[in-house]
Amino acid sequence: MSETPLIEVLEGQQRGGCPVVNFDFNQPLPIHSYHEELDRIRALSPIVWNTYGGGFWMLLNDETVRDAFHDHQVFSSEATIPTVPEPDWHWIPTMENPPKHKLYRRVLNAPFSPRAIRDREDRIREHAIDFIEPLVARGRVNFVDAFAKEYPTKVFLEILGLPHEDSAKFVPWVETVFGGLGAEDGDATTAMADAQAGIRNYFVELLDDLKTNPREDDFFTDLSRAKIGDEPITDEEFLNICGVLVLAGLDTVKSQLGYMMLHLAENPDDRQRIIDEPELIPVAVEEMVRVYSIVMDGRKIVQDTEFHGCPMKAGDMAMLTVPSATRDETKYANPGKVDFNRTDATGHLAFAAGPHKCLGTHLARREMNIALEEWHKRIPHYRAVEVDALRETGPQLGLEELWLEWDVAE
Repeated sequence: MSETPLIEVLEGQQRGGCPVVNFDFNQPLPIHSYHEELDRIRALSPIVWNTYGGGFWMLLNDETVRDAFHDHQVFSSEATIPTVPEPDWHWIPTMENPPKHKLYRRVLNAPFSPRAIRDREDRIREHAIDFIEPLVARGRVNFVDAFAKEYPTKVFLEILGLPHEDSAKFVPWVETVFGGLGAEDGDATTAMADAQAGIRNYFVELLDDLKTNPREDDFFTDLSRAKIGDEPITDEEFLNICGVLVLAGLDTVKSQLGYMMLHLAENPDDRQRIIDEPELIPVAVEEMVRVYSIVMDGRKIVQDTEFHGCPMKAGDMAMLTVPSATRDETKYANPGKVDFNRTDATGHLAFAAGPHKCLGTHLARREMNIALEEWHKRIPHYRAVEVDALRETGPQLGLEELWLEWDVAE
């Protein structure tokens, strides 16, 4: 935890009857600082006004975040970074509202459906094993680089029909884009724009090739021929969707796995339970995703409203602070504790809710379940080292490294 509070409460100040704070969500801070500080500020009020970056509302408990996810007529997805109310980009389908959002999701659902993911389970498991087996004899790895980046990337690119060697391009691009979201540093925003251009150009070349060399049973060929409602998809829509898929698919599982493995390294009793009872792993995954949720999403308020007693104006921005909502004391008993016996954790918001519930939810859960199962078959006992050096940052929480060590059999 940082010695200086991440979120400064501006005593004596209010906006619409809500407390006023200052919260820079781009700071790299010691591990778990974000979750702990959000716990602190949620205890003050379920809604606060944040003065950072021009100002935005922070929705902090389960009820406010859930209601905002479901109310696109007030909380519009046309802007999704709380400090950027007028973005000069438009991501499809992320920044679409119903009913058009549903038309785009319809052409994307098939490869990420529960049935499609079940059909791929053996391949997903093979990939996990292929990455874990060479690590067993090493005894020390940066888990993020050695596994958490590579494994979900290979799975995702295979689902889309892209060569895994292209992960060497995609992974740095995606990390750069997320590093620039909401950043005020000019170098970070320039690098973000360059990375987005790199992703776009990749798919420009792919689309040109598909027009002359369509492929059978190929996601991108099918997407290039799709209809959005009654209209054929445009090249611009195709390129936009492809870029968003890459951004959404290559970072979230990596980040979530980092928090899970850190927790299990530091809580040997929990780790022993999933070793002894592997059938408990789906419950364990769900509980760790809840406690260590990572996404701080944004919405633009498009009409004056009184939301849970707080007057908000059209044009205001709001942060749907999921890492706070999933630890809401009014919904969960002892919410910051990982408890594999918990009975009150159903319906958490870690994968969002409403029309924009994560497209890759079923894939992400399956990847994480398989990863924990196969890792603990081969490396059941390990410890986290250099934890004091770990840093996390927003607006999507994640670890860039996690060093694990274990004893190697002679």
